[in-house]
Amino acid sequence: MNHKWKKKLFSHLEEEELTFTEKDRVETLHKIQDKNSKKKPMLPGKSRRYAVPVLGAVMMVMLVILLLMPDLNFNNELAQDSPDEQQAAQQDTSSFSVFLMGRDAADETNRRNSLNILLTYNSDKNSINVVSIPRDAYVDIFNAQGEVIGQDKLIHASAYEKSPEPAIAAVSGLLDVPVDYYAALPEESIYEKLEIAKEDVQNNRQIWSDMGKLLEDQLSASDIKTLLEESSATNMTGNTLSLMEDLHATSIKVIDMAKGAEPKVINGIYYAEIDQKLVEETSHTLNKHLEKE
Repeated sequence: MNHKWKKKLFSHLEEEELTFTEKDRVETLHKIQDKNSKKKPMLPGKSRRYAVPVLGAVMMVMLVILLLMPDLNFNNELAQDSPDEQQAAQQDTSSFSVFLMGRDAADETNRRNSLNILLTYNSDKNSINVVSIPRDAYVDIFNAQGEVIGQDKLIHASAYEKSPEPAIAAVSGLLDVPVDYYAALPEESIYEKLEIAKEDVQNNRQIWSDMGKLLEDQLSASDIKTLLEESSATNMTGNTLSLMEDLHATSIKVIDMAKGAEPKVINGIYYAEIDQKLVEETSHTLNKHLEKE
């Protein structure tokens, strides 16, 4: 029983004598019953005082769950797709170009590229283009800063600078194609794949004119991958090379730019000037293969 209510209920008795008649007993019982009947409506109010905070807490928890559910579902989707589907999606759209440079391994001071081969690879089509560029091709020569410093044979593009950038810029500038990677290796390794001897190349100039045909007849997709893996200097990563794992099943298209080259003599020096129409056609083919057009 509430002491405050009890004090109020019996305050009128404090100044009177504590003697109860039958009438007093009945009146007192009636007062108690009336008081109790007045307290009952208070119970729902008291329940409401506790129910409101509890209901608010429940609503807050539900709101947090609703807010977090999209993120949780999104993360679950990523977790389900990321291992295989994301990698497959990346491979399906991966295409890149590689400039393959063949150098004389016997002369470490000789930085000239006797062999210049531009490769474009498209994993979606599972195909590769091989472009054989004559070493005597008349091209713009760049310095390491990407500035044109003159015109000369492609074989001399790498002789002016130790870094591979000038040779890369010369090939990219000639064909108007972005070069993503480079790979330098001994020219003897390429000769071996083509089943020719270095001495034969040195003694027979015609072999340079037939290089595109040799590449088409002798160089397989697995040979290309092996050459790239054995490169002595490259900026290709293992992940990039892994995209070419199925090269054994690849269709190879060889573009021989020597077929469109005409002799050009300047100051008594022989150059090979490539037909501009062939240059434009090759540029279109490569950029389309790289999905740049």
